[in-house]
Amino acid sequence: MLDVPRALVQYVARLLQDERRRLGTPKGSRALTPFWQAVLVLRWFRGECDIPKL
Repeated sequence: MLDVPRALVQYVARLLQDERRRLGTPKGSRALTPFWQAVLVLRWFRGECDIPKL
């Protein structure tokens, strides 16, 4: 998956989940769960791929 600690992915996912809750985003309205969105963002920040390839 990534060469970062799973705890980091879970931390970022928690931040995303809190932000979704703050904004009132309905459950099931996003294509990715907060966990997989965190993985996507961290892969992008690590420079592993450009956005279309992710």
